[in-house]
Amino acid sequence: MRIRDAMTPSPASCEPGTSIRTVAQLMIKLDCAAIPVTASGRVIGIVTDRDIACRAVAQHPNAAELPVSACMSQPVIAVTADEPVEKAVELKEENAIHHLPVIGPDGTLLGIIALSDLGRRMTNREFGALARMTSIRSRYPRRSSSALVKSH
Repeated sequence: MRIRDAMTPSPASCEPGTSIRTVAQLMIKLDCAAIPVTASGRVIGIVTDRDIACRAVAQHPNAAELPVSACMSQPVIAVTADEPVEKAVELKEENAIHHLPVIGPDGTLLGIIALSDLGRRMTNREFGALARMTSIRSRYPRRSSSALVKSH
């Protein structure tokens, strides 16, 4: 299975100067936990709910008014639509992340592949193993679960 078959196409995005408050409100409206950050149409970062909480709110008294560029994750880790989903699983595990922007050859945003997108194609046991492997600073030893993603 290719990433294009599992990704959420055309996700919302924001510019680097967008306020953290606006991005957080967008996350509420869209019921999502990550928003890619683009400049001139190209993905330059991603901001997650954890970025907002840990890099902005916990460290800045006026966090809501800061630009998203102050707390976004960068450089961005991304995949292309034609890569196998196993590549997304490997990157998620290696980097302990749950969201990957899907980009075109020119770096433009095509979609996003979240942990939940992969989970819909796995058994509960497989999804649980993947969630453990991508958890932040897991106490569990890292072992690859990319073999868990099959054509379910």
